[in-house]
Amino acid sequence: MQCTTSSVSQLLSDKVDSVVAAYPAYPYQTALDNGAIKQLLLDYVECKLKKAMPKLNNPQEWQCLPQYLHQLVDLELRLESYIYWGIEYILQEQLDLVLNNTEETIEPSLSVQDMTQTCMPSYWFG
Repeated sequence: MQCTTSSVSQLLSDKVDSVVAAYPAYPYQTALDNGAIKQLLLDYVECKLKKAMPKLNNPQEWQCLPQYLHQLVDLELRLESYIYWGIEYILQEQLDLVLNNTEETIEPSLSVQDMTQTCMPSYWFG
């Protein structure tokens, strides 16, 4: 089994791009066209995947993520959920920057630690 870091980075970037493509162009796609904001989302997704499957903390195992995603439906669903949660959280927290600075490159004022502590799904519907 051949596993490379570049294939993992490309896989995550492609997954984010495919999810973002389903969102409206403005403000979602506009915001995530920003490299710094997209990287924040990618870092968040990586952090959450490693928490969900601790063996991914091993660099050799992390490089095999593409194979695990093909084998484990649960991991694939988690990946997509983390992307959706991350997008919503980033836009909620950074919408004022996105709306006010559409011509400039925006540096997010969030960190992955901020997101992993507060970006949790809500199962309460009542």
